[in-house]
Amino acid sequence: MSYPHLKLQFFMTDIRQSLLFANFMQDLGWNTEKIDATFVYLRRFPLLGYFAKIPRPKPPFPLIKVNRLIKSNHIFQLRISPFLSSIDKNYSLYRQQFLDFRYKIISSPFNPTTTIHIDLAQSEESIFNNFTEAKRRAVRRAIKNGITVSQSSNIDLFINIRKQQYSPLGFLMVNEMQKLWQNFYPKNAALLLAYQNNKDPDIYSKQKNVAAGYNTPVAGILLLFYDYIAYYWFASSLKIGKKLFAPTILVWEALKLAKKIGYKTFDFEGIYDERFPQAGQSWKGFTKFKEGFGGSKITYLENFNL
Repeated sequence: MSYPHLKLQFFMTDIRQSLLFANFMQDLGWNTEKIDATFVYLRRFPLLGYFAKIPRPKPPFPLIKVNRLIKSNHIFQLRISPFLSSIDKNYSLYRQQFLDFRYKIISSPFNPTTTIHIDLAQSEESIFNNFTEAKRRAVRRAIKNGITVSQSSNIDLFINIRKQQYSPLGFLMVNEMQKLWQNFYPKNAALLLAYQNNKDPDIYSKQKNVAAGYNTPVAGILLLFYDYIAYYWFASSLKIGKKLFAPTILVWEALKLAKKIGYKTFDFEGIYDERFPQAGQSWKGFTKFKEGFGGSKITYLENFNL
């Protein structure tokens, strides 16, 4: 299988290795270090020293310098998730390099090891036709159900959706989402919200914590943008939104937006990886959802720790 849009990957930098993301991590309380062009994020734990992670560094990987950093900063554990897909001709070579340096494969990865990319160089018609029949039908049903999608600058509306979806622990996500928005919006982030504009009393009467009205968002997607890639970073929906197929039309509108503003690849940011069946059990549901939009499956090198 050919992946013409993935030729860009050899020149791209993952968003987790951007200065924007480094600033975001600092706002969350992480220290940052740099090895050559690679950001390392460190968190201090009393008595233990530092925990460190290196998300999505590009090859070649400076493992000798990483070892020096571990010793000089009293790092008790380091995790790394290489930005290297299986189509790279050096995939096996770099994998062996990590093993030779005594890194161990993490059974529960901290960054997705498999994802789906959609090529945004295609026409909108081609992108839509690559959806499964069920997904194309879901977009049409969402429209019929009165779902409309619009961009918003009000991150609190989306935060409220996520808090309700993940209640009673939704409050734990608030700080991260606020910091993310502060660091990436408006140039490198977009928020799409879905609204149910045709009130249906029978549907609303069966839902809890949802006010029946024209201005109540029922689902949303937070997109991040960096270096030719549009990232499906956060998505959330109330039960009524799922019932009305809001998540599906949101993805369709997100794809069109990312294409319109010039991004080349839409990254679904993770699907189930059969290499880690136990850790990925909870990913199977949304994996099926994402697979319905077509695209190319991308497999990355495993996450490692030392």
